[in-house]
Amino acid sequence: MGIAKALTSPLVLAVVLLLCISLVSAQETHNVTFYVHDSILVPNANALIVAGPGGDLTQLQKGVILVTDTVITKTANPGSDALGKFEGQYIVDGGIKYRIQATVIIDFPGDLVETTYEILGQRTSFNSTNDRTLAVVAGTGFFQGQTGYAIVHTVSQTLFGTNGAQINTQKWTLVVDK
Repeated sequence: MGIAKALTSPLVLAVVLLLCISLVSAQETHNVTFYVHDSILVPNANALIVAGPGGDLTQLQKGVILVTDTVITKTANPGSDALGKFEGQYIVDGGIKYRIQATVIIDFPGDLVETTYEILGQRTSFNSTNDRTLAVVAGTGFFQGQTGYAIVHTVSQTLFGTNGAQINTQKWTLVVDK
């Protein structure tokens, strides 16, 4: 009875809570930064509309599904060193938000094991310049079991016409477990 009462005292509970918080906050992370260069509805686009309402593949609109496959680079310059690939899909819902499911493949020269990060989430808009946060839900290869979050920042964006055609350069910073 005395031990049970001691374990439920506010002081003991506070100490246990502080220990748990310190263990969680002590988790080390590292950053992986790269640049994605998306182009949509322009010649030689790397993000293609594969399904749309009524079969319309010419408008970035509600109900559209896009598939992307592009090189990720070390800097915002599309001609800078390639680090790997960005592959995935975007699903536009409501015209102002879209869901993203992407795989980031990091190339390590001579590596026979594919090293990837899986990213999921919802972004506010293709035409948004504010920072967005997405979930990094898994890592494979050298990143096996790593999780965290991605901060996406639009570096530059060029819009063409009224159908949603655009070219974007985005800085992605993945903050993941070590």
